[in-house]
Amino acid sequence: MSDSNLFFKLINSTYEAVCREKMSKNVEFFFQNLTYVAIGTIIGNICLFAFNALGGRYLGPAEYGKFTLINSVATFLYIPMLFGMSSAIVKYNSETNEYHKQKSIISTTYILILVATIFSTLFYIGFSSKIADILSIHLNMFYFSILFALITALHTLTTNTLRSLHRMKIFSILKLIYGFALLFSFIIFIRIEGLSYKSMLFPMYISAIIISVYILVTNIRKYLALTFDSHWAKTLIIYSSYNIFNSVSFMLYSNIDKILINKYMFVENVGVYYAYNISSISIMNVLSGIIINVLFPTICKYEDKKNITNKINKFMPLSLLVGFVTIICTQYIILNIYGKQYPINFQLMLLFTIVSLLFFCYNTYMWIFNSLGIAGVKITMYGSVVIAIIDIILNIYLIPRYGLFGAIGSTALAYCAGLFVIYNHKNMI
Repeated sequence: MSDSNLFFKLINSTYEAVCREKMSKNVEFFFQNLTYVAIGTIIGNICLFAFNALGGRYLGPAEYGKFTLINSVATFLYIPMLFGMSSAIVKYNSETNEYHKQKSIISTTYILILVATIFSTLFYIGFSSKIADILSIHLNMFYFSILFALITALHTLTTNTLRSLHRMKIFSILKLIYGFALLFSFIIFIRIEGLSYKSMLFPMYISAIIISVYILVTNIRKYLALTFDSHWAKTLIIYSSYNIFNSVSFMLYSNIDKILINKYMFVENVGVYYAYNISSISIMNVLSGIIINVLFPTICKYEDKKNITNKINKFMPLSLLVGFVTIICTQYIILNIYGKQYPINFQLMLLFTIVSLLFFCYNTYMWIFNSLGIAGVKITMYGSVVIAIIDIILNIYLIPRYGLFGAIGSTALAYCAGLFVIYNHKNMI
């Protein structure tokens, strides 16, 4: 063998060794972050579930239903405030470790969101009476929803910025602190406000503000400047213009059922429906969130997503099996904690369990596609829009006829349609 061949062979073997070492470090970094997020999220959400279960038990379905309604309306209102930018910042900021580039992305994003938030808030206040009538909600509750939307937008933006900087350890600790602050302040407010929806609402305001301000002061402040980069603004807006359809669709199909239940039935039914939601879909949302909070910023760093996707495909059947057993058990336990005012119906439990598993599948693959950039987010946009349209049509038709069964059945069929859309584009990954 010639000296030149030996030389190139040596170079090639050295390169492969470096790649293996780099991949090993990245995998180790991923699982380390996953562990941090899992611990903080699980403990924090135990407090969150205790907050919801105790709130529902003490307040009763009517007041708990009002809290749920304000929460659902706020979820719609904060979409134009963020305009999909909170996902865009994770996508592009997580791809670089260069300080000046991160500073430019973060500053530009915050300026865009500030402008969008100001215009959205002025619009909501100016047309508050008409919007409240359309949504079948009292005006004072609508104002609470606007405030909730503002705080939620700030909390989502700051925590996503933290994720984009790969500061998962701090992110995990703050998840834990948020849960404790929520539960502790609820105990205080239930003594001050009594058995009112406000005794659940105000603790959420306070906890989210505390976490958001802390992140801004300690972790993000050095990245903020009065600089606006037109290149990054264009990139962020293009990505967000597609992603906002995902956000709008998600908020529609995850909240329209509660608003329509209030319209066609009673606010007490909203409270019962939300109790089932908390004990099933929200549990799966937590488990899914643990993975996505780490997976999305990590997978964005790789050009080739296929290896990670293949591992997720192998992991999925076992996840669904474990998820089915977990959700059935947690529903029964949590609904019993809620109390006798929230009747246990095993057919309804089964439907919520199925929707939880469908949500987990769709959410996981949606974020894998989103990591591909604009081409991927277009596909998830189509999937999410299909889910929203089918869910709204079926809810309007089925809720008056089948009540809560119609609401959750509509969501199950809609998710099946969304998964079909994504599955037809699996070759893109």
